[in-house]
Amino acid sequence: MSGLPSPTLSRMLVSLVLALLACFALLSNNNNIIEAVPRGHDSSSGTVHADEVSGTFYKDAPFDDTYPEPQKLSQKTGGSNTTATTSTQQPYIFTRTWPAMSAATDTADQPDDEEVFPEPEYVRLLDASFLFYEAQRSGKLPEDQRVKWRNDSALRDGNDTTQDLSGGYYDAGDYLKFIFPLTFTLTEICYSGLEFFDGYVLANQTHYLDQMVRWGTDWLIKAHPNNNTLYVQVGIDEVDNAYWGGDTGIPNPRPAYFVSDTHPGTDVMADAAAAFASCSILYRERLNDAEYAATLRQHAESLYSLAETSQPMQEYQKVVPAVACCYASMSFFDDLAWGAAWMFWLTDDATYVAKAGSYMDQESSKNTTMISPISWDDKIGFLYVLMAKLTKGTADGSKWQNLAETFAQFTLDASKPCAFTKGGMYYCYGYSGDDSAVVAANAAFAMALLAHDIETSMSPADMESMAVGSPTRTKIDSYKAFAVKQVRYLLGDNPEKMPYVVGIHPNSPTNPHSSLAAGGRDTDTIDTIPSREAHVLFGALVGGPDKDDRFIDQRSNWRQNEVALDYNAPFTGLMAYQVMSSHDPPPYVQISERGRSSHGPSRTTGGATVSIVALVASLISVAVVAVCVGICHKKRSQIRYWIDVQKERTGRKKPVIQQRLYSTSTFDGLGVVECEKGGQGVSVEGAEFKAAGPPGPAAACSDQMDPAISAAAKLGSGGGSEETLTCGPTAVQPDK
Repeated sequence: MSGLPSPTLSRMLVSLVLALLACFALLSNNNNIIEAVPRGHDSSSGTVHADEVSGTFYKDAPFDDTYPEPQKLSQKTGGSNTTATTSTQQPYIFTRTWPAMSAATDTADQPDDEEVFPEPEYVRLLDASFLFYEAQRSGKLPEDQRVKWRNDSALRDGNDTTQDLSGGYYDAGDYLKFIFPLTFTLTEICYSGLEFFDGYVLANQTHYLDQMVRWGTDWLIKAHPNNNTLYVQVGIDEVDNAYWGGDTGIPNPRPAYFVSDTHPGTDVMADAAAAFASCSILYRERLNDAEYAATLRQHAESLYSLAETSQPMQEYQKVVPAVACCYASMSFFDDLAWGAAWMFWLTDDATYVAKAGSYMDQESSKNTTMISPISWDDKIGFLYVLMAKLTKGTADGSKWQNLAETFAQFTLDASKPCAFTKGGMYYCYGYSGDDSAVVAANAAFAMALLAHDIETSMSPADMESMAVGSPTRTKIDSYKAFAVKQVRYLLGDNPEKMPYVVGIHPNSPTNPHSSLAAGGRDTDTIDTIPSREAHVLFGALVGGPDKDDRFIDQRSNWRQNEVALDYNAPFTGLMAYQVMSSHDPPPYVQISERGRSSHGPSRTTGGATVSIVALVASLISVAVVAVCVGICHKKRSQIRYWIDVQKERTGRKKPVIQQRLYSTSTFDGLGVVECEKGGQGVSVEGAEFKAAGPPGPAAACSDQMDPAISAAAKLGSGGGSEETLTCGPTAVQPDK
């Protein structure tokens, strides 16, 4: 015999080689998926074109990536009482001339080095963030709605009560409406409007600032129909999270939940008071609408009183268990202190300063960690920053200033539980797992507020004469550097080379977890139907990468790719800050490569991933077969001997246990052997008998049976021989 493989093995090898060649061909055809520039980007000129369309579209949800045109309007800006006319901006994702993604571009295609202020990309980022909030609107949409693919929706919210609760914002990538993240979002947006208003003015965005805030506060007014009631949720998690589709098919029921003076939710009442108070100040001091400011103030005062007087003081999930699915609160003392701080700014009543201090003392008795990362549920860091500003020059000023600086140092040092990732993102264990981008953005926003507060508290002359390296200058520079570093990370200066904002660059996430934008059908096909999202959710900040700076752009990956109201809140403020302070464009402007560089593998799309997996599988299969062939060749003598032995044995009949047993035993086919002893039947369940031959029902004796019992089984097939087996403590096998 020759040492060559058998014809069967040869055919198998040929088949595998052909499969391998097919995989190479598939990979070659999909090369444009791995390396090509996304749709709408011309790699030869480096220019993004809105009219270039490629790929397969989902017929039931046509792809829409048209950036909405801003309105032409005349808007009155606050403070200076000047009038700024909003110019018509071009669709910002299509106006930047990007460096080529695959080859060197002509120098004419590179952005010039001439300084432009304000930097237009930050202007467009700010505008895009407001577009995200327009996309999240619920209820009857206004005529000037720029996100045209949205529809009127959830018009019957509140139908199970006597209160109209239509309107407001959908919280995240679904259709639930919650008070808690909304109130924190509005407070943070209004805070940025008060502190960074110049950025909104320079970007001609004060009109959209007004629209975004008013859409939220108008709904909050509905949710607070009287002095004793606050609605906190519309919709139910079990129903909503089972639906993955457009805004015209939102499932019912959508029950409304509330807290009241008899069923208090201290935390959510105080936080809503903070939202009303902060936005009242914005309309009073910046947006010049005294009447609306007065309305918001009335609600702020009513809700803060309700929070303080309703007993017992408690977290709101104790009376509204439905919120525990998503936004259970850890404490209410920080919310009371946060609300008191904003009430102090609103009313100039010093008793609120004492309240803020008292509530924080009570919080410290309950919570030993009084310095922690900022989130919708933990506002302590923001509280320190705000109170340091409001109490400057008073008897309480040094106390709050020290707390603010302690928080700042905690943030700058990335103290435990926080750390900087290898790529430079501020990441906090226990906080950043589901939304790392917003944790970093909140920290950056707080540092920007601190730097701005120091600068605005000094005269221009003092700022000019401040020595480099002085303690104050060092603080300002370190706070600014932290904020800018985190902004740059979120906008592309990271190992993934990805700006974590949808629609601003070819490398941006393309699969945000958004039922509104996806155009999907159901949760079972969330990642596959449609193959590309039906609509671009411009301006949405996604959850962000993991602790290793890695990001998976997949719709079902809600931990990294979810969008939410509170995610964009600090981001909006940071963009306003960048508009008024930055002379450099965002890092994504210079990004000319895709995916990771030295930090890890490049990102690929689904089609390319399938090709690579198929290629690897084929290589492994070929390697396994080659090893097997080699072993067979080396052991061919032993194999031939084993085959000869097996052929010899095939002449002997193998014992086969029949399902029906003879003589003194019967088998019922269900694992029960009946044996006779002294004329009495004995049943033994689960008994097994290991006989030589093919698997099948078996008669058996076990140690549960009396050793004196004997059974006869007819072995063999057809006219096989009969053997007598003797039962004992251990089943006895027949001789082979």
